[in-house]
Amino acid sequence: MSISIEQRMRPHLDAMWADRDRIVRQVAQSVTRGVPSYATTPSSEVWIGMTRILERAAHGNPFGAPTDDDRLAAIGTGAQGAGAGIAVDDLVTAVLLGAREVEYDVLERATEAGVPAGEILEASRRARVWAEQVAVWAVQGLCGAAEADAEDHVRHEQLIAELQAGDLDAARATLDRLGLDPATRWWAVAVAGDATPALRLANHGAVWGLTAGLVPRAPSVPRELVAGVSGPAGVAELPAALRDAARAARVGARFGRGGAVTLAELGLLVPLHEDPALARRLHERWVAPLAAEPRHDLVATLRRWLERDGQVDAVARDLDVHANTVRNRLARIGRLLGDAWRAPQGRAEVWAALQLG
Repeated sequence: MSISIEQRMRPHLDAMWADRDRIVRQVAQSVTRGVPSYATTPSSEVWIGMTRILERAAHGNPFGAPTDDDRLAAIGTGAQGAGAGIAVDDLVTAVLLGAREVEYDVLERATEAGVPAGEILEASRRARVWAEQVAVWAVQGLCGAAEADAEDHVRHEQLIAELQAGDLDAARATLDRLGLDPATRWWAVAVAGDATPALRLANHGAVWGLTAGLVPRAPSVPRELVAGVSGPAGVAELPAALRDAARAARVGARFGRGGAVTLAELGLLVPLHEDPALARRLHERWVAPLAAEPRHDLVATLRRWLERDGQVDAVARDLDVHANTVRNRLARIGRLLGDAWRAPQGRAEVWAALQLG
């Protein structure tokens, strides 16, 4: 049974999307260099729209026939371009440039994997057809965008800013202008640093500011990203929920967590991040004495011992050493730290200190 072009390209599309931060950067560079209005627009919505096209390329298939989902994504991109004042010619150029970056990336992966040249050429032809249709739909979205649609993203950012400032009266008025039910309970979501378009695109129906948003259901956060989450909460609770989400995002990013993180699950990592003096004391008390003897791998042994809940044989297998070697190292740890490291409080503090890297 022969494999279709779409099936042949699927694993390479998946690999491209798994590395999407890089492809988004490439698209941003290509578009801003080639389209002046994209380089100068202050609207983050333009880039959200462009990432929507990238998402459709990955989760649809630019080597097959354009679908209705592709059409809706392209129309949305055009409507967001209207909000930022993007001209028709610039929108078409940007969509084609973005699609071309995806095409080049995927076909390069396919070539390296040994896909025959004839199939590469056919895939390239199909990708161009797909991109041209998407560009047409994007122009339809741009030309058909109503003025009110173009201004919604501004009101979204205004709403988040009002909630972050604790101005509930203003926030309720903005909710009304947006046509949102004030009784809705929202999950607050925040990212560390700049807002991530991929996170926005994974949560339809959300209201987004620059670095935080409100999602009407439990948020979807890819493991490759880190986002603080708090909720669900009513309007009056949202200022606190947004603060908690922002705290969780900062702590999660600091300790290399992935996906959605909450203050509750981060536990002791929150005070460790927010109280450097405490972090320093715990490190000096529990880790520094062990790190002074690197030839015994005491830090790595203790970390694995905690992860394996004290199972010596499992630790020995993980470290590829004899079980007696693990026991000798644990005895050495006891001599350096005293007996307190095995007690519940000591184990908790040791675990926390080891998270500091």
